[in-house]
Amino acid sequence: MTDPTHSPPPQKAIVTLSDSDLGSGPTALRWQLRGLVMDGVSLVVVDVSELDQISSTVLAALLDTHRVCRRRGGGVVIRHASRRMSDVLRRTGLDRVFEVEAA
Repeated sequence: MTDPTHSPPPQKAIVTLSDSDLGSGPTALRWQLRGLVMDGVSLVVVDVSELDQISSTVLAALLDTHRVCRRRGGGVVIRHASRRMSDVLRRTGLDRVFEVEAA
């Protein structure tokens, strides 16, 4: 018999974003994130250390992923955010949505 108070740890995936990866457009990122979610991932860690800035389309893709992951008890973590990116996330209130780890 399983104990309902103990759930398995969230499945985690780490995604590294770079300007060159996003050069082909955010559609590829959306499909990559959708594939992770379809595979059952509930915690997505996004390493943005190689990004100069984060676009609204990338943020929209991360928000979509976050919504699904939250329903599973996880979420999206933005890791290695530059000071500039952290400021943008703070000004938009997204630092309260995502867990943001500064560089």
